[in-house]
Amino acid sequence: MNVVVLIHAPFERLGQIQLWLEQRAAVIHEVCVYQQDAVYPPLDEIDLVIVLGGPMSVNEEDKYPWLVGEKVYIREIIEANIPLLGICLGGQLIATALGSKVTLNPEMEIGWHLVERTSNSVDVFQFPKSLEVFNWHGETFELPKGAKRLLRSKVCENQGFQIGRRVIGLQCHPEVRKQEISEWISEIGGQMEQGDYVQRPEEMLNDADRKMLAVRPVLFELLEYLTAPT
Repeated sequence: MNVVVLIHAPFERLGQIQLWLEQRAAVIHEVCVYQQDAVYPPLDEIDLVIVLGGPMSVNEEDKYPWLVGEKVYIREIIEANIPLLGICLGGQLIATALGSKVTLNPEMEIGWHLVERTSNSVDVFQFPKSLEVFNWHGETFELPKGAKRLLRSKVCENQGFQIGRRVIGLQCHPEVRKQEISEWISEIGGQMEQGDYVQRPEEMLNDADRKMLAVRPVLFELLEYLTAPT
């Protein structure tokens, strides 16, 4: 299995996804898109693309000009029908690459929050009825044309979408471990503002190992679903 991972900051990692890839002896091609010498691999022989999160906004193309080329690459991935998973910024990038808007969410959502399944259709991946999963975002995406909503939370209507059989965009972070949470608090904790849906660092870290292990089987099922032969 050949997997391309698009990375937007040094502290963004595969987290729990790394274990799933290692179990399949996957060859991982990491592309640090924020570096000037970043090279996007050709699409032939790619089995899966994962677009990770990041602290920037998809709307900041003037500040981060590499966003323009990344959106073009994402459109090419979708057109080639390659399995594609976007997480947080990654989900927003898929949406904007397809012409949808990313705007401020009604509330900043940081910490462990419940998401709820919104579709029982046999045509989309079936999340559990509810799941406590980690979030770190202040913006949200509109659903792209033809997308089906998968998840919502109390303060974020669009927590996930699916397009066809091969494209899933998420607002939440099912990949995180305690390690990533600690690093984000250190690296981008300045983004945190007081709010009803912003947890304190100790609250985010408390019981994080148990919570991530509860999310892991759902994440692994999602990756199996995306990459399964059709």
